[in-house]
Amino acid sequence: MAASLPAKLKIKDITPFAVRAAQLEKHKPIVSYWCNYYIIDQILSKGLHSADDECMQYTTTLMDKLEQTKTEQAGNDAIVDDIAAKAYIEQFALDTFQRGDDAIHTNKASRQTIDTFQAAVTFFDLLNMSIWAPVDPDITAKSKYAKFHAVRIAKAIKAGEDPNDSNPVDEEPPVASAQDSYQPPTVESAPESQYPSRPASVTQPDPTTSLPTQDQVSPIESAINPRQNSVGGGYFPSAPTFPEDPAASNTPSTNSATPLIPSAPSQPLDAPVSPSQYYSQPTQPPASIPIHTPVAMPPPPAAPVPLPPVQAVAPGTYRTDDDSITLAQKHAKWAMSALNFEDVDTAVKELRLALQTLGAS
Repeated sequence: MAASLPAKLKIKDITPFAVRAAQLEKHKPIVSYWCNYYIIDQILSKGLHSADDECMQYTTTLMDKLEQTKTEQAGNDAIVDDIAAKAYIEQFALDTFQRGDDAIHTNKASRQTIDTFQAAVTFFDLLNMSIWAPVDPDITAKSKYAKFHAVRIAKAIKAGEDPNDSNPVDEEPPVASAQDSYQPPTVESAPESQYPSRPASVTQPDPTTSLPTQDQVSPIESAINPRQNSVGGGYFPSAPTFPEDPAASNTPSTNSATPLIPSAPSQPLDAPVSPSQYYSQPTQPPASIPIHTPVAMPPPPAAPVPLPPVQAVAPGTYRTDDDSITLAQKHAKWAMSALNFEDVDTAVKELRLALQTLGAS
């Protein structure tokens, strides 16, 4: 399709996709299909199909080809399902990009690397279609990376230089020397302890002797002990504490290990007892908790804009010749295609042209 591309359609938003669609038509028909789909989207959104007869013929042929492929691939999710199609095109674009990136990091950059990066950029641009937006920021970064290196390699080759001389250098991790190799710890290499030294043997205290009081504990140990008041022996940080909500202080806790036990009735067993006397905890929610929070209602939808009325025409005054009917069919077909792309403006325009062609305007 690239060779038959009309002159008025040879723009940067269409030409690269026509080239890749023709290259991949046999080997990757799904990618070729979406490249052609992108071309139709650009033509209809820019109104290029009505530029001249050649553009209209090209667009008609390409649309028929898309319909035929969609019919033949009716069971292929990468054609009929938008999510599966996006995943397929994204993976193909990433694979293409990776081949160009590998050539750079292995110092094998060449003219072929330029074409590989340019193809990756084209496939990344496919993901910008409205049916797949928004684009992942990582995809945008890779597209810029591919454009930069494609231009860099092209400039180096044009200047007669080796493009691999300016390739980015991968930083290698430092290699440990023999002196930096692991050595088992020894007693001499252990750091000095912050704790006071103790005798080798400790006499067991007499059971009859009372334990030391808090004032008798060494102030050195309590001051320098890093594990004091810590969770898990000092190896884990303590959890932050939050002020207790006074409103929830009367609410029974659901995490308490002790279940609620009804208090014994103060009246005889045969006397009627109110159920509220059996429980020491309140059963009603705190007054500070709102029962209902009003939700803002969305604004009413805008009233539809009425379409202008169609002028009545007396019967028998329409154009019924073959040329008028054929041209009206084309405009009606363009309107249906525009609706498939959610382009309402183009659809209304084409329908009005169809009515004018038949003399019904």
